[in-house]
Amino acid sequence: MHQILFYIGDYPIRSFGLMLSLGILAGLLVSYCVAKAQGRYQEEVTDLAFYAILGGLLGARIWEVMFSWDYYGSHLLEIPAIWNGGISVQGSVVGGLLAVIWYCRKYKIAVWPMLDTLAPGVLVGQAIGRIGCFLNGCCYGIPHQHLGVVYPAGTDAYHAFGSQPLFPAVLFEAAWDVLVLILLLVIYKRKPFDGFIALSYFILYSIGRFTLEFWRGDSLRTFMDLKAAQVSSVVTVCVALAFMVYLNNRERRSAKKSTDKVNIKTDI
Repeated sequence: MHQILFYIGDYPIRSFGLMLSLGILAGLLVSYCVAKAQGRYQEEVTDLAFYAILGGLLGARIWEVMFSWDYYGSHLLEIPAIWNGGISVQGSVVGGLLAVIWYCRKYKIAVWPMLDTLAPGVLVGQAIGRIGCFLNGCCYGIPHQHLGVVYPAGTDAYHAFGSQPLFPAVLFEAAWDVLVLILLLVIYKRKPFDGFIALSYFILYSIGRFTLEFWRGDSLRTFMDLKAAQVSSVVTVCVALAFMVYLNNRERRSAKKSTDKVNIKTDI
């Protein structure tokens, strides 16, 4: 577990920044492969990557700063230092989602099929990024004797709990991301409507995040005895389920209209 992996001259190569970069590249590659497999959106995936990455990074940092303003309000110069850690996965999803929607609207691309294409890549990026969090010693868990990991001095985890073994919540989250990824890839070709894969991602990831928050030791502000990430996870699941019902009903109405047209032509 090393925050700094090596130096290039006097410039430190930090594990968090390296894993974040690898996660972005791997996620883009996976989404491109998904687009290629379905025979559409290869060029669009690469074209919108810049906007999605920028939106994701901005959203991740803004979310973190917003909920940790007690600290950043007194350390304004540290706000841009994203390479030192301190970003929110949920904020990155919101920021990236808004950027993708903007891009699709601007270039008249169907939003839901594009989101389905991108969802597997997002999971890959999140899983690799969480490994970076572990190496950086941030996003740590609560003290846990049986499944605990002792973080070295100099990490946020050590600063908070010292040499106590802490539950490696981010590694379990990375494993959950991989499991959800496998499931979505298995059902991808059998999705009942456009948007099903993306909405399934939002629901399944949020369920995992909600659960693992009980073992997080660094979580942001709480609301009604729930942590901020748990509240946003519940909201995400509810919104995603509502969209699922809407899109499923729309697909059924569309299929019924098509069947009715065929029947009319047959009668004629």
